[in-house]
Amino acid sequence: MRYFSAILASALMALSVDAAGSAGTVLDYKVVVRMREGGGPQESRLQVVTTAPVATRNRVKRPRFVGWRIRAFPGKGGLPPASVLTRVESLLYLEGPNSGVVPREGGTRFGGRNCRLWQALTPSSVGAFVYLAEISPNLLALSYLSASLPEGDLASIEIHLEGVSLGSAPAPAEDGTVLLRTLRKWGALVDDDQQVMVTEQIQ
Repeated sequence: MRYFSAILASALMALSVDAAGSAGTVLDYKVVVRMREGGGPQESRLQVVTTAPVATRNRVKRPRFVGWRIRAFPGKGGLPPASVLTRVESLLYLEGPNSGVVPREGGTRFGGRNCRLWQALTPSSVGAFVYLAEISPNLLALSYLSASLPEGDLASIEIHLEGVSLGSAPAPAEDGTVLLRTLRKWGALVDDDQQVMVTEQIQ
């Protein structure tokens, strides 16, 4: 019996060590949205949690990218609807610097960590301000976003990063630059709408 107990204890300890070693990065966000149909602001809180590295067929090179999932918590208006979660996921960033972002002076603090600030380049036709925090060397995460949306049920959205808990091996996400694609899509939508308005005025 003692032998079995010792084996069980060793197994549980190994599981605990493995779980701690594979813990992902957790980003805590506050989200405030206003619906296009009117009404007051709706506030909720979300966690973006990175998952295990995305598997590849390359048996020599280790996987570079992680996945992520979103956890929603009730706010003043209850749990955010699925449409809000989908929209938030399209506005996330978890990657290194690239041509779509530029460094800014100063920084911001999360816990005891001082993070360098970056800014995402947005199309001139899009009403959005987007800042990123360098939460780990060469790893940026969305820090603040305020935007008026050109389409959909949401009229505006604000996303604030409130806390960062780095995993044992912070890594970029497989779809970590989806934010930049969304901003370009918004720019194209606004430009198309403006072109339609000009055409109608000419006619």
